Amino acid sequence: MATIGLFINPAVIKNTTYIDENVDEKYIRVAIETAQQLFIEPIIGSGIYDQLQTQINAGTLTALNTTLLTNKIQPALEYWTLHELIEPLLYKFNNKNIAKKNSDNSSPIDLDEAIHLKGKFRNIAEYRTERLRLYLVENESDYPLFYNPGSAVDTIHPKNISFSQGWYLGKSNETLKSAEERFENPSNC
Repeated sequence: MATIGLFINPAVIKNTTYIDENVDEKYIRVAIETAQQLFIEPIIGSGIYDQLQTQINAGTLTALNTTLLTNKIQPALEYWTLHELIEPLLYKFNNKNIAKKNSDNSSPIDLDEAIHLKGKFRNIAEYRTERLRLYLVENESDYPLFYNPGSAVDTIHPKNISFSQGWYLGKSNETLKSAEERFENPSNC
C-alpha cells in the first residue's frame, strides 16, 4: 500500500488551529488523510492530487505546487481537519464499547454543540476550498492536470463548485399534517 503524503503536517494543525498540543497526532493524521481524500481531491482532481502525493513522498515539490499547498490547500485543509476531528476527539473507541471522553477539569460538549461546531468549521472550510478552486481556474496554464486529470476508470475530475447545500423540506410536521388532513377531508378546505 502506498504511503499517503500529507498535504499538511499534524504539528502545523496544532500550531495554527484550536487543537491542543496534547492531542495525539494519530487522531490528527487520520483526520488529515480523510479530509484530503473527501474534500480536497474532488476539488483539485486526481491529476493534481496524485502529482502532489508523488512529489511529497519523493521530497521533490515544485515551486508552483509548494505555492498551491501553502497558500490554498493548507488553509482549507486546516478547517476540514477540524471538521473531521470532532467525533474522534469526543468519543473513545475501546474493544468493549464507545465511550464519551471526560476529564476532571472539563466536560465534553453535547451532540447539538458538536453539530454546531462542525457546521461552523464546514462553512469556513467550504469558503477556503472555493478560493482554492478559483485559484486553479485562474491559473489553469500553470496546472494543466486540473482540466486534464487523466482518463482511467478511477479518475476524479475536479468539481466545479465547492459548496454543498442542504434540502429544505418544509416547516414542520404540522404543515404535513394539515396537508394530509386536506387530502383526506377535502370538504373541510
